[in-house]
Amino acid sequence: MTQAFALDKRVTLQARSGTRDGLNAPARSWANVLGGDGKMWAWVRDITGRQYVAAGGTQNTVQTEIGIRRRAGVLPSMRVLHGGFTYDIQAVLEHDRNWLILMCKKGPANG
Repeated sequence: MTQAFALDKRVTLQARSGTRDGLNAPARSWANVLGGDGKMWAWVRDITGRQYVAAGGTQNTVQTEIGIRRRAGVLPSMRVLHGGFTYDIQAVLEHDRNWLILMCKKGPANG
């Protein structure tokens, strides 16, 4: 049985760009995977959260599922932007033939 997902959020999928800086070193920049405004429809659901002490302060990490329509080339090295947050993709799971579920981490070390 196929689960119906409510694609009610607009997210941006990004991959590291292949650009280089002035010293010919790889630049730490990102590029939108899709053309235009780079946005696609998705559902976003926080599934777990954790708070811990690191670097002299309190940090938070949230595990999030992001569901999108199936498309080729989505990799764990990519990231998703939504609602002012950056989500690092940890795993790409196939669901049926029509969906991808991106298991992501939203936390202090994103970017």
